[in-house]
Amino acid sequence: MPISSIVIRMQKKECNEIINQLNGIAAVTVEKIHEDSIVIVTDTKSQKEDKELWSEIESISGILQCDLIYHNFEDDPVII
Repeated sequence: MPISSIVIRMQKKECNEIINQLNGIAAVTVEKIHEDSIVIVTDTKSQKEDKELWSEIESISGILQCDLIYHNFEDDPVII
C-alpha cells in the first residue's frame, strides 16, 4: 500500500486547472497550495498502481516537475 507525499512545481497560470484535475483523481489528496507549487499525498493499493498514478500526474498540462518528499510502501496482505 504505497503512500507518497509529492511537491508539484507548476506554471502559475495553470494552477486552477491543475488543482481541478488533481482533485478529480481518487488516490490524490491536495494538501497545500503555494504560489507555484502544490503539495499532494497519494495513496494507492499497489506499486503498479502507484507508478501508473505518477505517470498520470506528470502528464497533466502545466506541471513542470514532481518531487518525491516521502514514500512508504508495504506489501499487500495475502488473502487466503
